[in-house]
Amino acid sequence: MPLLLLCTPIACASLLSKFGIPGYAVLGIGIAIPVMMLVIAYGVVNNCVRIEPRRLGFYCITLSVLILPQLLQAGTFSLDSLMMLALLHIPYVLVVVRGDELVPKALTFFFYVARLLACLAIAQYFLQGFIDNAFLYPIDNLIPQQFVVQGFNAQGTISYASTQVRATGMFMLEPSFLAQFLAVAIIAESVTNRRLWPLGLYTVGIIMAHAGTGILILLVCMPFVVFIHRRWDLLALGIGALVLVVVFGEILGLDFISNRAGEFDDPNSSGFARFVGGFYMFEDMLWPNLSRALFGYGAGAFMNYVHLFTIEVADMPVTKMIFEFGLVGAFTYFAFIASSLFASPLPRMLSVAIALTFLLNGMYVPFSHGLALGLLVLTSTRKVPLVAPNVASKTTLPKRI
Repeated sequence: MPLLLLCTPIACASLLSKFGIPGYAVLGIGIAIPVMMLVIAYGVVNNCVRIEPRRLGFYCITLSVLILPQLLQAGTFSLDSLMMLALLHIPYVLVVVRGDELVPKALTFFFYVARLLACLAIAQYFLQGFIDNAFLYPIDNLIPQQFVVQGFNAQGTISYASTQVRATGMFMLEPSFLAQFLAVAIIAESVTNRRLWPLGLYTVGIIMAHAGTGILILLVCMPFVVFIHRRWDLLALGIGALVLVVVFGEILGLDFISNRAGEFDDPNSSGFARFVGGFYMFEDMLWPNLSRALFGYGAGAFMNYVHLFTIEVADMPVTKMIFEFGLVGAFTYFAFIASSLFASPLPRMLSVAIALTFLLNGMYVPFSHGLALGLLVLTSTRKVPLVAPNVASKTTLPKRI
C-alpha cells in the first residue's frame, strides 16, 4: 500500500492524464487528481500516511495569507477557486510512513514509465505514413470524447505547413508534457546512476515531441548536474548530441528549437503569452495600484480581467498567483511549494527540475503535482543515501547535493 501511494501520482501525471470524467472532460478535468486524492485518503484511513507538522503549519500560514486579504479588501473573489486551491494542496502536508525506504522503488517505476513513453513517442513519430494516425494516437481518436480530457494540443503538427504530428507518447496530454517528463527523467537518471543508454532514449523522445519546455529544463539543470555531480561524460555526450542536431536537424525538422527561442519577442506566439505577456499586464493593471500589487485582485479574477488586456496572456502559475493574490500571496505560496519539494531525500537537482515544471504549466494541471507528490513530497524528510534498485548502478546516491 505505501508504494502504491507513491506510484499512483506518477501514473496520474503520465499514463492516466488523458482520461476524463464524462461531463467534465470538455472543461479539461480528468480523473488524475480525483484518483490521487482517493488513494491518499485511503492511505490516511489505513495509517499509511502521517501529517508533517512543519508543512501543516506552513500550509495554514499560506492559506491565511491568501484568504485574509480577500475578506478585508473591497471587491469580489471566487470561493470555489479558493476551495480548489486549498483542497489541491492538502496532500503537501502529508508523508508516507517509511516513505524514504520506498523512494528507490518509486524512482524505478518512474524510470520504467519514462522509457515506455520514450519508446512510444519514437514509434509514433516514425510510423506516421505507414500506420493510420488513429492507431498511433488511440486515446484521442478511438475512445469516446466524453472520456478524454479536452482543451490541450494533443495532435499538433511540427509546423503550420507540415503534416507530421508531434509525439505525445500516446498517454501524455500534449507534446510539452512528454518533453518535460523525459527531461526530468534525464536529470533523475544522471544524479542516481551512471547508465547512458536511457539518456539517449529520453533525448530522442524529447526530439520527437518537438517541444521547447523540456529543452528549457535541461538547459537550466544539466550544467549544474555536470559540475556538482562531476558527470563529465554527460558533457561529452551533450556535445555529441549537439553535433547530431546540427547534422540531422533539417531532416528531423529541428528548426523548432531556434523558432521557439524567437517566440519571446513575438506577441502573437504562445511563448510570449506564457512567459512575457503577464509582465506587460502587471505594468498596466497591477503595479500602478499599491494595494493590488501587494494583495491582488482576488481569487479567480485573472480570467475576468485578462480579456480586457490588449496582449494575449496565458493562465500561468506565476502570472495567476501574482495577479490574484499579489506579491505577498504569491511569495508565500511559492515558498510553501519550494519547502515541500526540497524536503525529499533525493538530490536537490531533481527537486529543481520538478519545481521548474510548476512554472511551465497550469496550476491545476495534474502533471507537476503528480511528479512532486510521487517523487518528492510524500517521501520522508529523513535524509539518507539511496540506490534505485534494478535501475541504478552500484554507486550509492550522493546525499542531498
